[in-house]
Amino acid sequence: MKMNQVFGASLILSLAAVAAAQTPPAPTPAERAIEYRQAVYKVVAGNFGPLAQVAQGKAEFRADAAGKSAARLAQIATFVGDAYPDISKDGKTRALPEVWTNRAEFDALVKEFVTHTAALARITQAATSASDEYKAAVGAVGNDCKSCHEKFRSK
Repeated sequence: MKMNQVFGASLILSLAAVAAAQTPPAPTPAERAIEYRQAVYKVVAGNFGPLAQVAQGKAEFRADAAGKSAARLAQIATFVGDAYPDISKDGKTRALPEVWTNRAEFDALVKEFVTHTAALARITQAATSASDEYKAAVGAVGNDCKSCHEKFRSK
């Protein structure tokens, strides 16, 4: 009986060691910050994409869906500036060092993005179609994305 207990305990310890060796290490604070930033941008893209499709005439304007997407986009835009803590400048990221070395310009672009997404949300809430005003608001947000990507994101 004693031998079975020793064998069982040895087996359990061996399996635990194998499991521990296969468990990936917990992400570092920098990795978590980068993952958060990437998640923010996935939500941005998921909400802005359909709005841009409508503005380009590739999708039908549906007031309820557009209103929800624009409102979500305006909210998530307020997270963007906070998604670049100093600890996240190194690691697997496409953010260029200029985000942190030229923070004033980066923050100004983020502020424009927040302003334009809020305007898009207001316009979309009142819209019944993809009007010229709606298309211009979508264009302003798209230009904000492009400006930031050109200056602060690697290819």
